[in-house]
Amino acid sequence: MIAKVKKWGNSFAVRLTKEDLEELDLKKGDEVKIEIKKVDPENIDLEDLPTFSDEDERASEHHDRYLYGRGQK
Repeated sequence: MIAKVKKWGNSFAVRLTKEDLEELDLKKGDEVKIEIKKVDPENIDLEDLPTFSDEDERASEHHDRYLYGRGQK
């Protein structure tokens, strides 16, 4: 997943959408391991990017999440 670091109060955060949580079967209080790497937008690996011909009805949302760190609400 690629996400943007955003200002949140006096801190910065990476937020997960409700859809992300459901997809990963996560809920409030779950412990997770997070690996953070700075992304070079010129060298994004598109190999795992879903195609629009995928059977997944939300393929375009996956595109947005993968490429831009945002999902549909």
